[in-house]
Amino acid sequence: MSFADVATYGFNAEWFSPQAEMTNKYELTLFVAKKAGQPVEVSIFDIKSRRPFLKRTPQPDLRMEDFHLGGTVTIHARQMKLTSYLDERTRNAIEGTRDNFSAVTAPQAFPRLGAILSAIEGAGLVVTKLRLVNDGGPVVALQVVGKGAAAKWESVASSLPEGDLSTVPDEEVAEYFDEKGRFPCTAVFENCTLGVVRPHAVKAGCCGEIVSAIAGAGFEISAMKMVHLTRNHATEAFEVYQGVLPHYAAVVEEMSGAPCLAMELRKAGRVVEDFRTLCGPLDVEMASHLRPQSLRARFGKDLVRNAVHSTDLEGDAEMEVRYFFELLD
Repeated sequence: MSFADVATYGFNAEWFSPQAEMTNKYELTLFVAKKAGQPVEVSIFDIKSRRPFLKRTPQPDLRMEDFHLGGTVTIHARQMKLTSYLDERTRNAIEGTRDNFSAVTAPQAFPRLGAILSAIEGAGLVVTKLRLVNDGGPVVALQVVGKGAAAKWESVASSLPEGDLSTVPDEEVAEYFDEKGRFPCTAVFENCTLGVVRPHAVKAGCCGEIVSAIAGAGFEISAMKMVHLTRNHATEAFEVYQGVLPHYAAVVEEMSGAPCLAMELRKAGRVVEDFRTLCGPLDVEMASHLRPQSLRARFGKDLVRNAVHSTDLEGDAEMEVRYFFELLD
């Protein structure tokens, strides 16, 4: 594509190298095709060495909505944090068309959380942060971004029961994410299993439907948060599957590529086995034939992008939940 066929946006970005224990700074240029259906492209310039780090390259797993200040995009296994706009033209172009807002659910609306998320996703909006807290009952704090978000919010609000979801000032919702002493993690760490909506399913706008299916199957969502795993965290979190899954390296790549939605799930009886059954076989093609109503059959793409992670063994469940909701909290 020529420059006439794309819109360009510039960002300052940082990548922390765990090997060198230093932060590297870059100038990142985003190319968005004016013609629909084309992948975004990215080029990266290394500020310190004053030379190109990555030539203009298509990024089929990324979209323009992924590029927002404070956000992280994974490019060639490196998680780049976008720290500022490179120029005023980019600032004006993005902030002139993209809005964001913060919202919280009412405690009585928690059983309808899946429908609330589906309404947000259905309007073409993106949830960038999410955390379940206890504030007079189960409350979900959200940060949402999207083109024309303010107008789209009106359609979302009108489709929900009055009072289910309310917009609040950014500084107010920030307390739910930052003040861990006042709003501690709600995980119980007992009779539980870990469920994770994989990054590809989050980006596809499937969180609401998956959450609805999980709640509809009788599982209690006792803790929930959106998290963008680093490569090291993904390696540690799923270390027990190394040597067990032949595609382990690809799973780590997928799980660290974009934000995922982690949940502590509880249910009377054999919670680990029951959730594994709801998810279906790891292989999506097999799941489609044997369990066509399973989560992986409905929302999975292939063996790696199979929609959801479920704890495999009962003895690993509490450890996996604690990793996400204790060590990473």
